[in-house]
Amino acid sequence: MPIKTRLAGEAHRELVRCGQSTPVLMPCKDGQQRLGYLDLSTEVATVGVGGKSETLAGGAVGDLLGIFRNLRPPPTGVKIYDDLWGDVKYGGPFPTNVVPADNRQLKTETGPMNQYVALWYKHGEPVFGRAYPDPSGKIMANFGANNQENSGPDIGSMQMLTVPDASCMGLEYSWMPRSQAGSGGWEVVHVGNAAPVIVVDEKGNEYVGNLDLSKDKASIGFGGKEKVGNS
Repeated sequence: MPIKTRLAGEAHRELVRCGQSTPVLMPCKDGQQRLGYLDLSTEVATVGVGGKSETLAGGAVGDLLGIFRNLRPPPTGVKIYDDLWGDVKYGGPFPTNVVPADNRQLKTETGPMNQYVALWYKHGEPVFGRAYPDPSGKIMANFGANNQENSGPDIGSMQMLTVPDASCMGLEYSWMPRSQAGSGGWEVVHVGNAAPVIVVDEKGNEYVGNLDLSKDKASIGFGGKEKVGNS
């Protein structure tokens, strides 16, 4: 919806934001539209194109498309056929409407562990990683991109793949080898060129990470770095 919708005073809508930044769909000089961000404190929108940045300011900013949450409860008895991404914060309460990756504990260096699909945006680009609760039930998460591991409070806002009530579930999730993806009516869960994947390292340990579909590269955040592995 147009960013200016946030000024309409509609209590049932809330702009998706992280601090003073919010994602926007922005027209570029080459005629294409790309995902950028709007600085709400300056009302200046920015997008990266070909190693350079383009900006937009003034009244035209209000017409850029942004993402809003609908705070109204969903109608009952309606089947949901789309992925549901719950907005959460690093260190916040761990949600209950999530399912472990592959419906099992994954093998890690510290022992079997439930890991959950997490989505975070790094410089406007989607990155998948692993989320898990700490002993006090707070959200922890690790992501790997651009040769770095990102974790800790600096993550801020992120999303987790959630599931609706069973009575509303109109789709089914199944983890399977990539060679089988796209067959038998299955579709790969993805956001842009990023998809969640279980990465197996050289020791046989398993971690939920990111598959870059444009580069066919699977990686995780581990030990302070982006670690490339097998999927």
